[in-house]
Amino acid sequence: MPFYHPPFYSSALEQAIDRYPLTAGPETSLAVAIALMSQLQNSCPLVKTPVPSDRGAMTETSAPEKVRARCVFVVQNQQTITTGNLSDNPSRGLLIGILTPADLVRLIASGTIDSQHKVALHKIPISEVMSPVSVSLTESDDQDVFTALSLFRQHKIRYLPIVNQFRHLVGVLTRERIRQVLQPSNILKLRRVAELMTTPITAPHTASLLSITELMSEHQVSCVVITKNKELTMEKPKDDYTSIFHYSFHQPLGIITEYDIVQAQFLELNFKQTPGQKIMRTPLQFLQPSDSLWTAHKEMQQQQVQRLVVCGGRGELLGIITQTSLLRVLDPTEMYRVVKQLQQSVYQLQAEKVELLQSRNAKLEQQVRERTAKLHEQLQRDRLLTHISLRIHQSLNLEEILNASVDEVRQVLQADRVAILHLESSNYGIVVAESVAENGPSILGEILPDNIWQESASVIEQEIYAVPDIDQARLSAEKYAWFHQAQIKAYLIVPILQDGNLWGMMCVHQCSQSRQWQPSEVDLLLQLATQIAIAIQQAQLYQQVQNLNTDLERQVQERTAELQQKVHELQHLNVLKDEFLSTVSHELRTPLANIKMAIHMLRISPTLDRRQIYLEILETECTRETDLINALLDLQRLEAATCPIDLEPVNLELWLPTIIDPFYTRAHDRHQDLRVECDRHLPTISSNRASLGRILAELLNNACKYTANGGEIFLKVECKNGEGEQGEQRTNSRQASAVASEIQFTLSNQSSISIEELPRIFEKFYRVPNADPWKQGGTGLGLALVQKLVEQLQGKIEVESSNGWTNFIVTFPTNPLVTS
Repeated sequence: MPFYHPPFYSSALEQAIDRYPLTAGPETSLAVAIALMSQLQNSCPLVKTPVPSDRGAMTETSAPEKVRARCVFVVQNQQTITTGNLSDNPSRGLLIGILTPADLVRLIASGTIDSQHKVALHKIPISEVMSPVSVSLTESDDQDVFTALSLFRQHKIRYLPIVNQFRHLVGVLTRERIRQVLQPSNILKLRRVAELMTTPITAPHTASLLSITELMSEHQVSCVVITKNKELTMEKPKDDYTSIFHYSFHQPLGIITEYDIVQAQFLELNFKQTPGQKIMRTPLQFLQPSDSLWTAHKEMQQQQVQRLVVCGGRGELLGIITQTSLLRVLDPTEMYRVVKQLQQSVYQLQAEKVELLQSRNAKLEQQVRERTAKLHEQLQRDRLLTHISLRIHQSLNLEEILNASVDEVRQVLQADRVAILHLESSNYGIVVAESVAENGPSILGEILPDNIWQESASVIEQEIYAVPDIDQARLSAEKYAWFHQAQIKAYLIVPILQDGNLWGMMCVHQCSQSRQWQPSEVDLLLQLATQIAIAIQQAQLYQQVQNLNTDLERQVQERTAELQQKVHELQHLNVLKDEFLSTVSHELRTPLANIKMAIHMLRISPTLDRRQIYLEILETECTRETDLINALLDLQRLEAATCPIDLEPVNLELWLPTIIDPFYTRAHDRHQDLRVECDRHLPTISSNRASLGRILAELLNNACKYTANGGEIFLKVECKNGEGEQGEQRTNSRQASAVASEIQFTLSNQSSISIEELPRIFEKFYRVPNADPWKQGGTGLGLALVQKLVEQLQGKIEVESSNGWTNFIVTFPTNPLVTS
């Protein structure tokens, strides 16, 4: 008789199989079967009872760290198992049926089992009430977890028996064990509870066990949520009153599963008289609709349950999330949809970036237009001032300068009189220049005492002294009389300063009527006064105008240069976007194309050998697609710096061999010479094992990939102190390790990279041209990920290539600074 050799499954499927299921012979009584199921992970608040003995019943001890399937398989020709070694006991007899908690619920609801009339369950053989096994999975090398998931989803089953080629029972798969094994954190973190929660079947807290059992059987569900109706009185403010309304909802109190019904039947409770709240599971741990599916997965693992209740902000029941919902996310079609969603997110992110840049560009252009308008207005005013100044500066004679000034000012402001008062002393001033309208009174040459113009002394600080109507101003009688004699209704006075001292004042008079002086007029007069003050220094005035024009041109040039720079940046970002999207689309579509080709060839392949080849292609391309997605997600997480790194002590002497040893076999297969040299007594450093191992593995993988057959690969690990000296130069190697502040990894291999290509090898998706004559393939993300991981660990990486050798030098601090 040939020995039994169990097939080699993938690690995930192997770990998910329960190889110690509950089994029984066809003559085993229903009472014993119920007792067997009631002893599995009893979380019901009822008291445990020993299992009765019966001929044909058999129980097996399961691994304590795994949750066992809550069902009984009916087998023929069952052998007694004396050990837990599956290789010695490959099968448990021919599988003929299965008894599940759902079957018991259906029997109780239909009246076949009536706890009130004390039906003799020990007289009913399990073969009369068992269900036939409609779906099973034959063990073979070709099976994987996704095949099992497809069967669960297609046939809507809860237990999947694993049988051998003779249809003998080997084990069982459940959704819960698959979920515990896969741990799909990245995909589950992207989805929310609200997306996959379902509406549960509910029952009031006063409902009996029999009515709850009937609900389960009628709706074919595995659980019922026990609720209590709750009402809230709420106030909502209106415009002029407060509206009061009542809000009613179901508040979850507990949950009852098929397994709890089995427990109650095992204890022979009266289903009609026992309320459901007596055996319901409580307290419940609630989820929020905004929680991720990864949170739900961890809660299920922690509480060892298969379903969780989803509640709103007031505690109202919204839905329920089950392990079936979690496993639905791992469907290949769903995973492909997530990939497409991620790709769409990339497109949307790029569009948002372009829109943001366009918005900033439009805002900048608006600012430039506003500045240009102001500069244009200023330029027009400066041109007017320049015209006036040219007339003023046509002569070096002070009298001519002053007369030209008052003439120009009166014409520009359309005033009745413009005069310049020169302060001869602190006690009086003389009107030295005047321009007056035809038939208007003249004040040229008049000497004005200080009590007339002393109020204008504040002009030095306030820059202007304006009176729109002397009748409305509070003037002394002497001042009012003088203004009335000079026929002045309104006036405007600005100072003429020379070297910071008050030289005199320019006075603008309106004699016919009052006048409201405009800010632009005031501003123009102030500038003209300044021009008059420096009129004697014509050279300085000319230089000032030139400087003003130069400054205006420079500002325009700077704004133009800024706009050109923004345009160049937008063009560069657009090119980078196109390159990134093109590369990502190509790398994502290439494995999918190969997968489609392999699937097509599988359908038409006539021989088993060819099918095996195409299955290997499928596995390789799936792995390639998964690695690419994981690398993209890792790079995005590292670039966004959203996940802080956890540091832990790493004993290099014990840890390094676990990373390096697998590469000895790989190098040997290609006839390569892999040598490792380490300092004696390497220290224990503070780092992250996963990140550090990823860095060394990527570098060693590249070295093996790009080194020719028969080439050499050399890895050196050495201690460095803070001043750059090697730790081995200390008194002894143990002392060197104790004082070392840095660890340096130097990886050298016999291959060369041109100087032009070296700066680009850390770019995403970049691969050195003609560096892979063996066509081993790759995504071009390895070194980019290495660089980001090195930076996250506060290290540095350098690369150099010469004389046919390429050296990667990675240096880490032994105790990096802790960052928040």
